[in-house]
Amino acid sequence: MFSYQNTVTEQQAAHAEGNQYTCDMCKKSFALRTTLKSHWRTHKQEYQSSSNECIKSFYDKSNLNKHKQSHTGERLFFCKLCNKSYSNQSKLKKHQCTHRDDGIRNRPYSCGVCKKAFLRKCNMKEHYQRVHCEVRPFRCDVCDKSFAIQTDFKRHKIMHSEERPYQCDVCNMSFRYLNALKEHMFRHNNDYPYTCDLCGKGYICQSNLTVHMRLHTGDRPYVCDVCDKSFIGQNLLKEHLRRLHSHEDPYSCDECKKAFVTMVGVKRHYQRMHVDVRPFSCDVCNKSFAIETDFKRHKIIHTEERPYDCEVCNMSFRDLSGLKRHILKHKKEYPYACGLCGKGFSCPSKLKIHVCVHTGEPPYICNVCDKSFSGRKLLKEHLRRLHSREDLYSCDECKKAFVTKVEVKRHYQRMHVEVRPFSCDDCNKSFAIETDFKRHKIIHTEKRPYHCDVCNMSFRYLSGLKRHILKHKKDYPYTCDLCGKGFSCPSKLKIHKCGHTGEPPYICNVCDKSFAQKSRLNRHLCLHTGERPYICDVCNQTFVDKNALKVHQVVHTEERPLVCDA
Repeated sequence: MFSYQNTVTEQQAAHAEGNQYTCDMCKKSFALRTTLKSHWRTHKQEYQSSSNECIKSFYDKSNLNKHKQSHTGERLFFCKLCNKSYSNQSKLKKHQCTHRDDGIRNRPYSCGVCKKAFLRKCNMKEHYQRVHCEVRPFRCDVCDKSFAIQTDFKRHKIMHSEERPYQCDVCNMSFRYLNALKEHMFRHNNDYPYTCDLCGKGYICQSNLTVHMRLHTGDRPYVCDVCDKSFIGQNLLKEHLRRLHSHEDPYSCDECKKAFVTMVGVKRHYQRMHVDVRPFSCDVCNKSFAIETDFKRHKIIHTEERPYDCEVCNMSFRDLSGLKRHILKHKKEYPYACGLCGKGFSCPSKLKIHVCVHTGEPPYICNVCDKSFSGRKLLKEHLRRLHSREDLYSCDECKKAFVTKVEVKRHYQRMHVEVRPFSCDDCNKSFAIETDFKRHKIIHTEKRPYHCDVCNMSFRYLSGLKRHILKHKKDYPYTCDLCGKGFSCPSKLKIHKCGHTGEPPYICNVCDKSFAQKSRLNRHLCLHTGERPYICDVCNQTFVDKNALKVHQVVHTEERPLVCDA
């Protein structure tokens, strides 16, 4: 449809005769005369900026005027609702759409397939090509991903390269794309184009602000068709469907083929595991990181700061994510639920481990002895304890070696920390770790809440019951390499091996006397320190160990529990 007859005639001639208009200066040919005229202006440079700051030239006077505003900072177009100013009318119109409530009137162009609405016609066309177009002529040679739009293909290829040409002048952080740098600069300038009126939080694009406002209004328009769970954003719903209902991990690492639910998970995994360059190094323990956020989270470990407190039970946490997962226990609203029994979990990894209880197929298998485990951490600890023959972590104070880093921290708190805020009222024994204190208090009670279903034997702790059950099953996780005998815990295996080597593992640092068990060494040390922690309630006589106290107390009670049958 054309407005003028001469335009129709010129357009018909262009189809009939091809490119009939040629530039005399560069010999470039054009199909339309109007296009040739516009091209002439690039040679003549009819309009040139008179600004002293730059010598940029334009072939259109309106473009020159727009450019001059970038030097003067003039904002002649004002919004009547919020008084916000803009340099041109098109930006003002785009802003005014944010004040409208009707989404259809706000976005006049809608997709003919999925009815999604857009502000501009070009955005609607790009959406159709990206989502609904089956022809994808641009294919990546590295990952075989195909694209319908060439610009998307070019942006994707940069992901496989190490180039980051756009650098921040403030913090020297580099980016692959110019848009990413512009978004990053908003954080330094604290000048976001879209700001929440309720909490003042800023966003770079309108869509992010729209999703954020639902946190205040409570609106959750995206509902899962399977479990009826609702979400504030479409991306959160898609991730929920992938994690819980699709049972598929569509994205995989090119190096180790490990599968992930999201592409972001793949990128984060690749940086953590396969990138050799780790520019962020910890000054305390010399551990290095490839991701700055991981480095910042790690630094908190060396401090005593726990800035996030639970308002219900006053429990404190190092990071906000830990507090959020903890709050779910009080609310009993878990985002990840088991489809078989309905039990809820705060993170998907715990749900994955739980599902193994129903299927009976532990997902983590040792490649040395084919033993299976329900969790990845259990498999790693198994490999270190039994197959690596190495204690990878050592205490900085006494150089004692441990298999896991958690054991080093626990050992340091128990042995080398002088501050022991938790004190027992019964025996005055003090502890640096609250969990150790709680376990100790049970010793002074007669409670044994954990019972064996086979022999009715009772235990104070669940861990003791689990080790006991292994005796009935005869399935011991720790086995002697020399004689094949199994044990329920590594300390018993260590003591057993001394029978083969003839070297007791526990040595007194005062007199060099050796012992086969740690409890005997502790009783022996009391001879050097003079400590007698167990006191008789009747006569105040003190003893080195609890068994000696029990034998003594019979003197006061006059009980004779052992009777001769003969």
